[in-house]
Amino acid sequence: MSIQEKTSTPDLMESLREELTCFICLDYFNSPVTTECGHSFCLMCLLKSWEEHNTPLSCPECWRTLGAPHFQANERLGRLASIGRQLRSQVLQSEDEQSSCARTPGASRVFSDDEQSVINFSTQSHGINRAYFSSEAEEQHKEKLQDILSLLRKKKKEAQAILNHEKEREVLCKEETKTCKQVVVSEYMKMHQFLKEEEQLQLQLLEKEEKANFKKLRENEIHLTKQVKRLSKMIGRIEFTCQNLTLESFEEVRGAMDRCELLLLQCPETTITELSLCRITGMRDMLRKFSNVTLDPATANAYLVLSDDLKSVRYGGTRQQLPDNPERFDQSATVLGAQIFTCGRHYWEVEVGNKTEWEVGICKDSVIRKGNLPKPPGDLFSLIGLKIGDDYSLWVSSPLKGQHVREPVHKVGVFLDYESGHIAFYNVTDESLIYSFPSNAFHEALRPIFSPCLPNEGTNTDPLIICHI
Repeated sequence: MSIQEKTSTPDLMESLREELTCFICLDYFNSPVTTECGHSFCLMCLLKSWEEHNTPLSCPECWRTLGAPHFQANERLGRLASIGRQLRSQVLQSEDEQSSCARTPGASRVFSDDEQSVINFSTQSHGINRAYFSSEAEEQHKEKLQDILSLLRKKKKEAQAILNHEKEREVLCKEETKTCKQVVVSEYMKMHQFLKEEEQLQLQLLEKEEKANFKKLRENEIHLTKQVKRLSKMIGRIEFTCQNLTLESFEEVRGAMDRCELLLLQCPETTITELSLCRITGMRDMLRKFSNVTLDPATANAYLVLSDDLKSVRYGGTRQQLPDNPERFDQSATVLGAQIFTCGRHYWEVEVGNKTEWEVGICKDSVIRKGNLPKPPGDLFSLIGLKIGDDYSLWVSSPLKGQHVREPVHKVGVFLDYESGHIAFYNVTDESLIYSFPSNAFHEALRPIFSPCLPNEGTNTDPLIICHI
């Protein structure tokens, strides 16, 4: 390397340093950003400068007013600054090694006189090289260190303030949680009390109706007992008359017939008893977790027509060309739900509308699909609606059990709690319980079951519709 090349290295280093130095901190760029006017600064230096000066925002170098605090990260400049810093370190190390061997009058200087003039390199007793700077450079560095200390103290103050605030928030968080828990307990206590009162009112109403029904039954029992006695007495008289009947006693026969006429006109009647609907307060709110039940086409009888969204089923009247797979019902107008339940609580609602016959419920996944034989007890838990003339009744199976209802049910809610073995049917319209099966331990998978049943002389053609969530 020539002497001229050696002497030009500091100049090149100085030029490179100037290009890679932040105008604000006079150090190599750290996370540089470029403003809209084209000047680059360290990110923290630019933010600090804007923080210390009032608006309008301006460029710290050219003082051009900026419309908004917009800047663009300059990653390439950052990488160049990193390379320049490393190169400077290597040059310093090389100069240090040269000066440690022997000091020559032509030793090169790396730092500029304006920033930090290198006076001397000396080896200390511990083998550590130190640089001695001029008083001017020392003052500049002290000012820089003071600025850094001010920033650090400010950051520490901010961090301490946030730390104190977080500690206060911990206490407030505990107090707020405690208060919320108390509110929740209080509100649920009110709900429990309200529901307890509703429960007592329902029980009192049932007890009152039970007494009224029992009174009717007792009164009718007394009436029927008297009627039986009168009929027995009259039967005895007629039998005696028949045994002693002569042609001359026709008047006695006629008199006996007249006496029997009133008794014969009296028809024994059963007592009609009534119980109020078992309305459950907040029933739909408690069962609000609906299950998204849909129909399983693979199980549908070939005469059944399913909607595209698999939410409704009706009897089509024409047998469709469908494969007779093992899952499909071949005799019963039935289809299963696609969902299989092995745990949890589930609730769905079915619109039965004005149909005169229908069936909805829950069955075992292993329920018999072929033939039309009665289902074994425990395989099927269903509700059947049946209207004959003006008489409307509901039946549950299995075993089959019926009950008369005053008004038709238009929408049925089906509830399953697998773990507790509980199945219940609700009248959604008036939020009353229709029937609740005794608890039964389930050991197999369960599925929803639906049957729109067959048309009845042009009626009962409406579909069963699973209500959307």
